[in-house]
Amino acid sequence: MSRPKGTRKPCDAQQARRRLVDAREFLEAAELLEAPDVVATNAIHAAIAAADAIACYSLGERSGDGNHAAAVDLLKRVDAGLASTLKRALDRKTQAAYETADISKSDAAACVRWARQIVSAAESRLHG
Repeated sequence: MSRPKGTRKPCDAQQARRRLVDAREFLEAAELLEAPDVVATNAIHAAIAAADAIACYSLGERSGDGNHAAAVDLLKRVDAGLASTLKRALDRKTQAAYETADISKSDAAACVRWARQIVSAAESRLHG
């Protein structure tokens, strides 16, 4: 299997646990809030942090790219299904975080579901 493209940063199990803490906190914020853009943005950040935790724990490295495409590629080396889930969430990031038109409530709810899935997978891997 070829190495994923993009910048990668070395990381270890301790850093994986810290990223998982971040993921849980982003997800908690998403679940407590109501504004769809803010919900989705926090959920997407939860998914990214959880993906970082999985990659750190499983591969000893995480994505260092700001556009997050490399994070999907890297996560695919561990779990293709989770990589697809992360990509679906990331596909909503620009609208949720940067556009003037709000993301829909249903899309925001989907982002939360996807984040829960990736956070749960990270918890399972790190805490067995």
